[in-house]
Amino acid sequence: MYPVAIAGNDVTARAAVLACRNSGIEEISWVDPGSAMESLPATTLSANLTRVIHALGRGNALAQSSYAPDREQVRLARSAYLLSELPLGRFIEQRYGAPHINIETQALLEVLDAGKPAQCEAPLAIDELADQHSVVLVTTAAPQQTTPTHELRHAAITKDRQPNHANITWLGRGCVAFQFSTLQATHYLFSAPINQLPAAQHWHPSLHDALNAATRVATFNAYEPLLQEDWYTTNIAFLGQAAFAGSAHQRETLSLGLEDAWVASRMLENYEEDIVDGLREYGKYRRARARRVAGNVTEIATAHLHASPWSRLTRHINTAVSTRFLPEIAMQRIDWLYGFDCIKGFR
Repeated sequence: MYPVAIAGNDVTARAAVLACRNSGIEEISWVDPGSAMESLPATTLSANLTRVIHALGRGNALAQSSYAPDREQVRLARSAYLLSELPLGRFIEQRYGAPHINIETQALLEVLDAGKPAQCEAPLAIDELADQHSVVLVTTAAPQQTTPTHELRHAAITKDRQPNHANITWLGRGCVAFQFSTLQATHYLFSAPINQLPAAQHWHPSLHDALNAATRVATFNAYEPLLQEDWYTTNIAFLGQAAFAGSAHQRETLSLGLEDAWVASRMLENYEEDIVDGLREYGKYRRARARRVAGNVTEIATAHLHASPWSRLTRHINTAVSTRFLPEIAMQRIDWLYGFDCIKGFR
C-alpha cells in the first residue's frame, strides 16, 4: 500500500487512522496543524455514526464512555410545556441496529485513540505533505466562511450527576436551547442572534442556572452551514469539518466526519491502482450526502428560530401534531439520516 498522511487531531482524524488501518494501509503519518474550528465539549452521536465506531472495533469502549437517553422531547422555553416526544434508547437501537448516545468530546477522542501513527518531525503545510505522500486526508481546515448570524453559548452543570433521561429542545422567541446529559454532566447549548440572548424571564426556571453560567463558544451562520465546494484536489481529500461543518441545531451533524473517514478509507483500498479516481468517488458520494444534511439543518434552524408570534404558533402546532398523532411518519422523516449505513454501502 501507499503512504497516507492525516492532517488533524480531532474525532474524524482518529477515526481515519483506524479506518485506514482496517483497509490494510500501514504507512500512515500524522500531523496536527491546529484546529481552525473548536469542538463542543460534548455531543450526540446518532445510529449512523455509532455504527461506524462499532465497525472500527471500538463499540465496547463507546458503550462504557457514553450515555443513551431514552427519549427526545421538544418543550416551550418559558412554560416547559411538552410539545412532542419521540423514543430513543432501545427503540432506536432496534430500528437502526446501532445506539443513539451522548458523550463528552474528550471521552470520544479516547474511545478512538489506538495510538497515534508516526508523527511528522516538524509541522508541514498541506502542500508539503501532499508532495511526500500519495494521499493526504485533511480534517481540520475550515471551509469558506459565511457571515455569522448567531452565537452559541454553552454551560455544563455537574451538581446533579444523575443523567436526564431525555434530550430536550427548548423553543423560545427567536432562540433555542438544547439540553442533553452525558455520564459527567448535563450540557446546555443556547443559540440566539449575536448579543441578543433573551432575558431570564423568557426561560423556564430550570434553565436559569445554566443560562447564568453559559459562555460564548462560537458564532455561526444558522441558515448556511459551512460546506466545501470541492472535497478533493489532486491527492488531497477533505473530511469532517474541513468539508462540512454541521450545526449545533442538529448535533449529530457535527460528527458526520465519522462517515467520511470510513468511506475515504474504503475508496483508498478499492482504488489502490488509481488514487485520483478513488478520491473523485469519495467526493461524489460524500458531498451529495452533506448537501442533503445541510439542507435539512437549514430547515431545522429556520423552524427553531421563527421570530413572529404567528410563525411560532404554526411551528408549535405542526410539531405537536406530527409527533403525537403521527409518530411513525415523524420517524420515517429521519430514517434517511439515522438509518444511513455507510458500512454496508462502502465495504
